[in-house]
Amino acid sequence: MVMERRTYRDLFQDRELPALITTPQNIYYAIGFYTTARRPYQIGCNCVLMTPSRTLFFFPQNWTPLVQEQVKDESVELAPYRGGVKDLAEKIAEATAQSERIGIEEEGMELELYLALKRAWRGKENSNAWENITPCLRQARLIKTESEIEAIRASAAVAKAAMEYAKEAIRPGMTELELVAELEYFMRKNGSDGVPFTMKALTGENAVRTINLPGNNPIRRGSMVLLDFGAVVQRYASDWTRTFAVGECSDQQRELYDLVWKIERTCISMIRPGITYEELMDRAAEVLAGHPWEQWFNPFLGHSLGIGSQEWPSIVPSAEQVLQENMVITIEPGIYIPGFGGLRIEDMVLVTSTGHEILTGLEEETFVIPG
Repeated sequence: MVMERRTYRDLFQDRELPALITTPQNIYYAIGFYTTARRPYQIGCNCVLMTPSRTLFFFPQNWTPLVQEQVKDESVELAPYRGGVKDLAEKIAEATAQSERIGIEEEGMELELYLALKRAWRGKENSNAWENITPCLRQARLIKTESEIEAIRASAAVAKAAMEYAKEAIRPGMTELELVAELEYFMRKNGSDGVPFTMKALTGENAVRTINLPGNNPIRRGSMVLLDFGAVVQRYASDWTRTFAVGECSDQQRELYDLVWKIERTCISMIRPGITYEELMDRAAEVLAGHPWEQWFNPFLGHSLGIGSQEWPSIVPSAEQVLQENMVITIEPGIYIPGFGGLRIEDMVLVTSTGHEILTGLEEETFVIPG
């Protein structure tokens, strides 16, 4: 059964809590407004204020035409402002003058707006006046609706096509950055609005740390290349990973690939409603137990995704989340060995009523590519 879209308005109406939504992804989820013009002060500060009786969207007045094109919900009151953040804060304070507390995104409010609000909302700075709404916003976006799932499928399809293209595009002598440029161009031509995070094309020692970025490192025959990327279609992101050996592989490289593949497929086979993140982590540990490479396993097994390529919650040892129908998550085990290289395999998985559906994957799964 596909869930109906649950609005943020439903979350706060019964609680009589004015909620100030300030991050781009949550603004989009709330009212459908989105822009990539996010350089400092280019668009200015914009936010959604939901009170028990009203939904207001505050934005710089010069952006009125763009806002009118995107925000079609007649229940959303457009509230343009002229005088910078100070003027915005005063308008928010006026709209919440009768409230003793206000919900804010602690992890997503710009400091300038926060300080301006504190000045504008004097007399309401006690411990009960500010309530963090980030957890409930995360929870609302966890279960995907039918339209969200279709957008994620479309995004995954573009990324899948790019990975198939990568199998033919990779060649010895090209650099990581050259490969990234080819793949990003391919996805743009095939319907992606951009990339949700910096594309990873990492080879050799550069693939040992997951936070490394592609550079001018040349791809060599017999080396491994880790590709981690996604597309953006209809505002929704994809994210998946394959690691290839170029031209040939050593016995050790093949053993590493087979081990990571076994971890990934074993964990994916468990996915169904009711399974806990702890159970997934424990199963990965069981597959690795006693193996010489166990110490190099990164205990980060995956995450949710949707509007963002990485959303709450992550599949880590401390997570207490339980899988529910219509969640979309990744499973992405990786082993990263200093002096040898890193290898990760990642797929996007939809939790169904009886099990799961893998949303990514190659037409023919292979480790060694011609190069």
